[in-house]
Amino acid sequence: MKVVRFIAGMRYFVLIPVIGLAITAGILFIKGGIDLLDFLYEMIAGIGEMDTKSTIIIELVEIVHLFLVGTVLFITSFGLYQLFIQPLPLPAWLEINDIEELELNLVGLTAVVLAVNFLSVVLEQHEDNLALYGIGYALPIAALSYFIKVRSKTIDNGKENLPASSEINSQVSEANRVLYKKGNEAGIPKYPFKEEKTGKKEK
Repeated sequence: MKVVRFIAGMRYFVLIPVIGLAITAGILFIKGGIDLLDFLYEMIAGIGEMDTKSTIIIELVEIVHLFLVGTVLFITSFGLYQLFIQPLPLPAWLEINDIEELELNLVGLTAVVLAVNFLSVVLEQHEDNLALYGIGYALPIAALSYFIKVRSKTIDNGKENLPASSEINSQVSEANRVLYKKGNEAGIPKYPFKEEKTGKKEK
């Protein structure tokens, strides 16, 4: 019994990545917020190297990239906590019920991060062989998109095979009625535990 409790308690080790990822995500959000304020100040004051549209877009893309990476880390942190510790009062789209949902969220956000990163490289125009560089980004994005498609179909098929909640409730109600009827026929009281408790109090 102690071994079982020890093994069950080991799930709390997941708090290490949960807290670490959440702190890292918070730092990225703060860094992105500071960069965004600096960007707005430069835009309003008209100082620095904000002379071309490409420069403006590059800085914006880099700021968005920070926020997206922070979002990936936050979702991973929330998902691990929900899977190993307990559910959290979060919006429906952030509720993680199994590891497959966490995978889909992470893969989707990773594909977006790769696309944003490639966009910043294209705008900076520092790469000589941009075609090969684009292929290097396109292949993992295509693979991740295919993975999302296959995984989503698998999850949807699994949900379709499950009975509806109303059907389950009706089956449970029918089973309770049958058990109650058999209990009456056998002379079993309806609330045996309450009667026993009441009897003890009367004594």
